[in-house]
Amino acid sequence: MVSASSLLLPSSVREFASCIGDGAVRVACTAPSSTRTSTSTSSNTGTPSTLSVTASYRATLLLSDDDNASTPPLHLRLTWTHSPLGPTLSFSPSVSGPALLIRRRRGTRTVPSGSGSGDEDGAVCAPPLALFWDLTAARYDPAASPEPVSGYYVVAVASAEVVLAVGDLAAEFVKAKFEGQIPKARVTPLARGERVVVSDPAAMHTARVRFAEGGPEHEVSVGCVPGSGGGDELLISIDGTRTVQARRLRWNFRGNQTVFVDGAPVDILWDLHGWWFREPPGCALVMLRARSALESRLWLEEEAAAPGFSLVVQAFKSPP
Repeated sequence: MVSASSLLLPSSVREFASCIGDGAVRVACTAPSSTRTSTSTSSNTGTPSTLSVTASYRATLLLSDDDNASTPPLHLRLTWTHSPLGPTLSFSPSVSGPALLIRRRRGTRTVPSGSGSGDEDGAVCAPPLALFWDLTAARYDPAASPEPVSGYYVVAVASAEVVLAVGDLAAEFVKAKFEGQIPKARVTPLARGERVVVSDPAAMHTARVRFAEGGPEHEVSVGCVPGSGGGDELLISIDGTRTVQARRLRWNFRGNQTVFVDGAPVDILWDLHGWWFREPPGCALVMLRARSALESRLWLEEEAAAPGFSLVVQAFKSPP
């Protein structure tokens, strides 16, 4: 099985997480934020510039419910990046396979699925994907995030099932294209990664995520600010409630805490070693990871069977 965090998380942090204990864990509660329409924002002047946004999904085809079928789940990945020509989109039909660069603003493409290989246990090969997209009217955040906030759709279909429908125009497109006669696979967001350049160390980067499928949207803010006792402090807030305040970062450059969001535990891990002790671009990593139903403590290996959602923020001092 594929871990949600392994889709986006650098190996250094995963190795770091494996040696973290459960002691000295602070637990906080937070309430859901008000309803919002966008999924990522950096609206204030001087806030970090977003280099790329990657969203990963797992789609389980309905035909897998058939006792005679064992089609593996599809693991799909969308990556929005900046380029000299403007924001661009890449699509990958597998966890680690090559991504397809979407060069046209609107089009259709048949993409071989990268999930499933028909092994000796009789697993059924995953079907090819029909990819549809339209970015001609896409609108973007004024702070230049490469991910559109409205006016677009990206839809993937496999075995006459919708396995991915992203964008505010996706539902309208599916209804018009298939006359409402096509089923939808079970699609679960697995992970979201945001890579940002921080020109002002005191700036806060903000992302909007849902830690549970069907749950409320939350606003997560991450940044470093000058501390009252000297030195910088790492601040992480959820819906305006401060959940992490790590001081003396040149010594406490790695750590973890646990908070409760919507009544469920979310583990927060940070690794700032690269930011302080490596040459530019210097990378700081912060991850918020919802525990799966199988987990009772931080980062059990069994989480691969039912991974929780992960948000990973990578901050650079200069473009890598």
